Amino acid sequence: MAASIYERLGVPEVVNAVGYATRVGGSRTSEAVDAAMAEAQRGYVQIDELEAAADRIIGDATGAEAGIATSGAAAGLTLAAAACLAGLDTARMDELPDVSQLSRSQIVYPSLGRFHYDHAIRASGAETVLVDYRAPDALQRIADAIGPRTAAICYVWYRADERPTIEQLAGLAGEHDLPLIVDGAMSLPPVANLRGFIARGADLVTFSGGKHLGGPQASGVLAGRADLIRSAWLQMVDMDVRPSTWSLRHWVAEGWVSAPPRHGVGRSMKVGKEAVAGLLVALQEYGARDHAGELHGWRQTVESMARALRDLPGLGAEAESARPGGQPLPSVRLTLEDQDGAAGTAMTELIEALGQRRPRIILSEDDTDPRCGNLYPMCLRAGEPEHIVAAIKAHLGA
Repeated sequence: MAASIYERLGVPEVVNAVGYATRVGGSRTSEAVDAAMAEAQRGYVQIDELEAAADRIIGDATGAEAGIATSGAAAGLTLAAAACLAGLDTARMDELPDVSQLSRSQIVYPSLGRFHYDHAIRASGAETVLVDYRAPDALQRIADAIGPRTAAICYVWYRADERPTIEQLAGLAGEHDLPLIVDGAMSLPPVANLRGFIARGADLVTFSGGKHLGGPQASGVLAGRADLIRSAWLQMVDMDVRPSTWSLRHWVAEGWVSAPPRHGVGRSMKVGKEAVAGLLVALQEYGARDHAGELHGWRQTVESMARALRDLPGLGAEAESARPGGQPLPSVRLTLEDQDGAAGTAMTELIEALGQRRPRIILSEDDTDPRCGNLYPMCLRAGEPEHIVAAIKAHLGA
């Protein structure tokens, strides 16, 4: 068998039991996505015309007025924030991330935790005003945080039990004539979230292309209101052209903008033609995928692994049907008790031992309980669950 590209580069491959994590490469693309990316790479298009196709396809998939392909969900967040700061004022776009001349430069954002990407918001120049969204009186706290300098409200989705709900936040944002940004990078599955956030009142939503959507790792979706999407689009485009030949000059004629912008705050977040093509094919495939069948298969894998590991001395292995926040991603929950009284020593030794194997085995580490870890099945290939079980047994001397 020919050596893989990673072998030829001298990079150890891994068995990915983490799931859709950037640090191990995200999701695995389908053959149709791979073919689309390879074909797109061999040709040339006007990127703005490719984004126009993305606008149509993303709108169809999400129910939004408009959409653009981005270089990831974090880039989508920066562009979303920049759109809320500058609107369609190209003079404001040209100043970002300098917000000193803006009357509205603050974005209300949840108190920081494990899944928050506030740097992506602040990269636009926005100041984040942090509020505890999980507090019993969170909605009132958010309302109290809104002031004359507020440009938007942002919500990070990572739990099925939303606090506050999208509807509540959308209502509050509407009362103050503010856009609501939803960071939906980790929100799929459930599949309903792809259209649900827009339907429930969000003005802008970001999704990761390289997770459950099954697109290229360095891709993402930004969907929402047409005016805000156009602002985000303008702040990402390549402006190495004359204004008189600019591919979007009809936006000036139509009154959307008064003049072309310079290279914007999102220029460093450009997305390649092959990534856009792959993302759009993944989006078109997404609605036709057998999501129930995928979930059933993942649960079978998890239950089989848990059974094989359950009786090992000192190791707890339980099949879980969902993440702690209720997201329907099953896993094997591993608990390894320490013998020396130092919390997490045994699990750390297991993680390190699995990482030294060839191929490396990478599991999901628990940052709240050092004795625990999780094995996620979504990115495992044929034979890898058995390989993981054998490696854990070998480490524990079973």
